[in-house]
Amino acid sequence: MFASAQTSTLLVRIQPDKLTKISSGIGNDLTLTAVDKEFGLYRCRLATEKLTPALIREINAMDGVLAVQKSRKLVRRKQPNDPLFNNQNYLTTIRVPWFWDRNTGGVNRRGDTLVVALIDDGMDTVHPDLKPNMWFNHNEIPWNGMDDDANGYIDDYRGWNGGDSNNRTFTTQSLYAHGTEVAGIVGASGNNAKGISGINWQVKMMPLLCYPLNGVDGDLGVIRSMLYALRMKQLYMQTNGQKGACIMAVNMSVGIDGAFPNEEPIWCSMYDSLGNAGIISSLATTNSNVDVGVIGDIPSLCPSDFTLVVNSTDANDNWISSGYSTDYIDMAAPGQGAYTTQLNSYNGPNGPYAAVSGTSFAAPQVGAAAILLCAEVCDSFWTLHKNKPDSAARLLKKWILRSVDVIPSLNGKCATGGRLNIEKARTEVNMWCTAVNQNLRTKNVVYPNPALPGQVILWNGLMPNLKSVSLHSMDGRQVAGELSTAGNEIRLPFVSPGFYLLQGNTINGVVRTRIFISEMPK
Repeated sequence: MFASAQTSTLLVRIQPDKLTKISSGIGNDLTLTAVDKEFGLYRCRLATEKLTPALIREINAMDGVLAVQKSRKLVRRKQPNDPLFNNQNYLTTIRVPWFWDRNTGGVNRRGDTLVVALIDDGMDTVHPDLKPNMWFNHNEIPWNGMDDDANGYIDDYRGWNGGDSNNRTFTTQSLYAHGTEVAGIVGASGNNAKGISGINWQVKMMPLLCYPLNGVDGDLGVIRSMLYALRMKQLYMQTNGQKGACIMAVNMSVGIDGAFPNEEPIWCSMYDSLGNAGIISSLATTNSNVDVGVIGDIPSLCPSDFTLVVNSTDANDNWISSGYSTDYIDMAAPGQGAYTTQLNSYNGPNGPYAAVSGTSFAAPQVGAAAILLCAEVCDSFWTLHKNKPDSAARLLKKWILRSVDVIPSLNGKCATGGRLNIEKARTEVNMWCTAVNQNLRTKNVVYPNPALPGQVILWNGLMPNLKSVSLHSMDGRQVAGELSTAGNEIRLPFVSPGFYLLQGNTINGVVRTRIFISEMPK
C-alpha cells in the first residue's frame, strides 16, 4: 500500500486500543512516533512519491484512525495591537502581516532612516497615528527665516509646499483629508494600541503639498514638489547621509484626466530624474472606467522605467472600475474600502478613521511596499544604490512586478494582470540577495538591525553550529539568557533601548555581534 521513494509526514490521531493493530498492519513503509500518547497523537513518516488525497483517505479509513492530516510548515503572521486593525482587510489581501514578523520598516541595514515623499494636499499635524512617523528636516532650524542647511529652501522643516512655494505643508484645519488618508495607508504608526496600522510601522513620511491656495498652476505645484524630493535625495547622497533625506519612493495620488505626455513633457520627464537618484514613483491612475491609452491620463502615460502605475481591486480581488490598459497600467492593489486615517477633527463612529475608496488608496500600498522592501534588502543592494542608484530603482520595481498575484479579474486591465503581494516580493528580494552575495549565509550578519524589543531577527552565519544565544550589555553583563531560537531566527527579549551584544554559543566557540534595540513606538 505504501510503496516507494521519498519521505512525507502526516499527523494521525489513533484510538488507543487500536494502536497495536494499526502498527502491525501498516508494515515497514510507515513509521509511527508518539507525540502525545494520552491524546493519541502520532507523527507518521511514510515513503511515497506523492502524498495524494486518495492515499490520505485510505489511511483515514483504517480501523482505529480517528483523524489524519498533513504536517505543514507554519508561517508567522504578526498582528499589531491597533484596535481597528481588523478593519484593514486589504493588508491581509496583499500579505503584509506575513512580512511584519521579520521587519516592520523604518530603517535599512545600514541604519539609514527610510523616507517616502507624499505629493498630495498635506497631512494632519496632530493625528496620533501619524505624528510619530512624520518627517522632519533636522538640519533646518524651524521658522527662523533662514536656509540653515543650504538646500535652497527656507524653513523647510516639515517638507515643502510646491503649490505656493513655501513651507506650509501640514494642516489640522482643512476641508481636505486626502493626504492624511494616503499617509495612514503608507505609515500610520503600528502596534501603538491606537487606531490602525500602516504598511510600515515605522517610516518617515515627507509631505509635499502640490495644490496652491489660489487654485491655479496646479501642475506647477506637482513639478516643484518633485524637484524638492529630487534635490533632498541628491543632497543625501552627496553628503553621505548628513543632510537631505533617504527618499526611496514618491507616491502621487493626483493627476490630470484625459491628458497626454506631449502636453506635460516637464512633468513626465521628472520621473526619470527621480529614478536616476534611486527613487521609484507609485502613481494612481484615473478612477474613470476608461482605456487610458485611448482617452489619455497623466501621469499614467508618462514613459519611464521608474514608475509603477496602479489601478484598483477590492479586498476580494474583484477589479474595481478605474483606468485600464495592458500597455500603461502596471498592476493593481485593493483600493476599494481601504480603512485609514482621517483628519483628527473627523467625528466618525471610530474617531478619526474611516474607509475610503479609489486608485488614490491603491497606489500608496505599492509605494509603501517599496519602502518596506528597502528595510529588508541586503547590503549588496545598498552598495548598488550608492554606485548606480538608477539600477537599484529598476531592481526594486522589478521585484514588485514579478511578485504580483495574477488574478482573473485583472485580465486585460493591466500589464501584469496581477495584484500586489508584499510577501512574495520579499522572496524575490531574498533570492536576489542570495544569488548576488553567495557568502551571505556564511557572514556574521544580524538583521534587521536596529530591531524592536520582542522582534524576531535573523542571525546568519552561525547555523548549523549554534547551540544557544544570550543577550549582554556592552560591558559584557548578561541581560537575558537562552533566547528563543528556531534555526537562525531569534526572538529578542523586551529590554530598554540601547546597544547590546548578542552572544552565540556554537560548537566552535563563542561568536558575538552588536545590535541596537530601538524604543517601542508610542
